Amino acid sequence: MAGALTSFGILEQEGELRGSSEPKGYVPNRADFDEHIQTYRSFKKIVLTVIALLAVLLAGMAYFLL
Repeated sequence: MAGALTSFGILEQEGELRGSSEPKGYVPNRADFDEHIQTYRSFKKIVLTVIALLAVLLAGMAYFLL
């Protein structure tokens, strides 16, 4: 089980809170949660890639322009 301080732990807690507000008899779909996790990982990877590219661009500008 993921810890509460990790991003996946926070997602799990949010899912549990949201699940408690669902109508009685509702059964959550595990595939939906797995798909949500995969989407989150992809988004996180894209954001980190953009940040890394911006850092390289700024370092290159600092080296060549200063």
